[in-house]
Amino acid sequence: MPIPIFRIIFLTAILAFGVVWIRIEVNRSGRTIGQLQNEVEVKEARNQYLKLEILRLSNPENISKLAKEKFGLQPISPSKVVVLNGNKK
Repeated sequence: MPIPIFRIIFLTAILAFGVVWIRIEVNRSGRTIGQLQNEVEVKEARNQYLKLEILRLSNPENISKLAKEKFGLQPISPSKVVVLNGNKK
């Protein structure tokens, strides 16, 4: 018994729809991957900037400069340093 032409057209249409749907999903996934890769690159650049900022700010000269400028702190002379003994008798 030959396959009716309607079945052939129907199966071909379903197959074509499936192929189109798969291509749409592949394209959508590709765009999502691209967006995520861009986001990773931006975050890696920000991370590198923050690491450099930590190095810059942890420099003793910069700490001293910021202490003077922002808080008005001055270095103390060694003669004014008081050492507290933590041992109680």
